[in-house]
Amino acid sequence: MAGVSKATVSRVLNGRPGVSPQTREKVEKIIQTYSYRPSPLARGLSFQKTGVIALVISHSAARLSSHPFLLGFLPGISCVLEEHGFRLVLSIPDSEERYELACQQIAQEKLAEGVVVLGVRRNDPRPPFLSKNNIPLITVGRPIGYTGMSFVDVDNYGGARLATEHLIELGYKRILFVNGPKEHTAAIAREEGYKAAMLAHNLKPEVVYGDFSYTSGYQAVKEWWRRGRRVRAVFAASDMAAIGASTAFKEMGVKVGEEAAVVGFDDIPYASFFDPPLTTVRQPIRELGGEAGRLILRVLEGGVTESVILPTALVVRGSTLRGT
Repeated sequence: MAGVSKATVSRVLNGRPGVSPQTREKVEKIIQTYSYRPSPLARGLSFQKTGVIALVISHSAARLSSHPFLLGFLPGISCVLEEHGFRLVLSIPDSEERYELACQQIAQEKLAEGVVVLGVRRNDPRPPFLSKNNIPLITVGRPIGYTGMSFVDVDNYGGARLATEHLIELGYKRILFVNGPKEHTAAIAREEGYKAAMLAHNLKPEVVYGDFSYTSGYQAVKEWWRRGRRVRAVFAASDMAAIGASTAFKEMGVKVGEEAAVVGFDDIPYASFFDPPLTTVRQPIRELGGEAGRLILRVLEGGVTESVILPTALVVRGSTLRGT
């Protein structure tokens, strides 16, 4: 349409010299008139770049759909990447085998320029596999068992200790910790914070493991009471598990905030609307996503290994009004 070569159009699109002002103006006018945008796929083939960052999530789609964490994390990371011309692609395998296969495909077929691994576990084999295949990557969560790997995380240990200390200050001496998966790095750090607070006050830690879900919190309280272990203070490693625990107490006629206390971790939007409003450890979920986006971009630019730790804070609400 402009009557010039493809090379001339390419120079205009990429802001390169070698084009007369008149020709540049002519090409730019056509681009504006027809809202032309270069094809990312075509440019990727030409420059050996995909413009894609893969977010590999080690949880099934069913589990994620019931957990609001991703709803806060995704806008944070995607906005940062889009500002820099990258597209975010999700990889959510539904089994351990498919999780491993997804990482293999990304590495072998060069499907993405960089990878963000969410939900990393202790000695997780996928990050080093990607690294050995020269795929730039970061993890969301401290990569326990490895060194020299960039990651972004929140202060899980400090937040969990704050939550436990709060329950102890209310007078509770028996505090059940409903944790996530045993090998999940965030769960490990939160358990360490909980135990540190309990042992500092010569109290016995009591831990059950779940999957951060509503069901895991609900079942933990129900099971403990069924076995005669009538704990009245619960710290859960996620807000959804804490809400499950609160529901279990309600069904048994125990008033949360008066006869029992429950603390969560996340500060999802629903936490403040639940009855009673949930005391929780606030982690900056959207900011965590944004930092993950900025960190993977720095890794792509060849930056040194970095770790970014965001602060957490205790938000006290009605689920911990008084102790017994």
